[in-house]
Amino acid sequence: MTSQHPSPSGPPTGAVADLPVAATVVASFASVFGQIGLVAQAAKGAFVMLLAASLISLALPNSGLVNFFMILVSLAATSHFGVNWCRVMLLGPQGLPTRSLGWGDVHWRFFGNGLMIFVIMIVMMLPLTVIGSFLAAILGLVRAPDQVGPGIALVFLLVFLGILYVLARLGFVFPAVAAEEGYGLGLSWKHTAGQGFRITAALFAAGLPIAVAQLMLTVFLIQTLFGISIAELMPQLPAPGESFPPEPAPGSSPAEAPSAIAVIIFNLISAAANFLSFAVLFSLLCIAFRTCTGWVPPQGSVPMAVPPREDDD
Repeated sequence: MTSQHPSPSGPPTGAVADLPVAATVVASFASVFGQIGLVAQAAKGAFVMLLAASLISLALPNSGLVNFFMILVSLAATSHFGVNWCRVMLLGPQGLPTRSLGWGDVHWRFFGNGLMIFVIMIVMMLPLTVIGSFLAAILGLVRAPDQVGPGIALVFLLVFLGILYVLARLGFVFPAVAAEEGYGLGLSWKHTAGQGFRITAALFAAGLPIAVAQLMLTVFLIQTLFGISIAELMPQLPAPGESFPPEPAPGSSPAEAPSAIAVIIFNLISAAANFLSFAVLFSLLCIAFRTCTGWVPPQGSVPMAVPPREDDD
């Protein structure tokens, strides 16, 4: 791996600089919304994949197998876009593959590492839930099993932050693989040593407004395209401290199935919003990767600028 701090034995054994959290978050958003055209170009192949999958799913009866197929296609489309956008961030516009729908070894490695991180995330949920429940009990936040209280919020928060921290420590594998480096989850863990909380804070600061914006967009699209309010979709939750009803009433559904056109429009707009969101997060990981590892692109590349490191004068 090319580094600003070369070592005869190979890549650096740890982070070579501290990540400037605020500057990294600002640069991540600027790198995306300052060049929307490049984002669209990087997303072309993934967009076609999702459109084709949506059309296929509409032609098939709804089943668990179809849902699983859509999940796999979504992961593959995200991987395809992730490779393209990380290459733009690390190598410049010339890093975009010439074939929009091409799928090669880099995409398989990106996809495989994404699946491994997803499995790690699922495995971590159980111990984090146990720890969160134990802390809630110590702090006296536990209510009756059928009641909503601050203990549940504490468990959710701990699970979310724990998973986010692990993803922050392993996330360098995405830009490294996109740049065709010989890189794995172990190196990512080493290179983020001492930077885990900074990267987690940056991901949280960037991800929170994105999550809120996507939630608002989803509610708007459901109401506009399907005529359904969010209150109709979800059962009534009890207030904090109150018990759940014995048999929660299921969310209501529309009198007739939505049109295929409305479903396709919903999926396409949601996909575009997802790609913008992932572009910001991949940009953040690329900036953090370059800052913490000292990675520099091959000669002749024109990567996106990164904020000054905190140890720079």
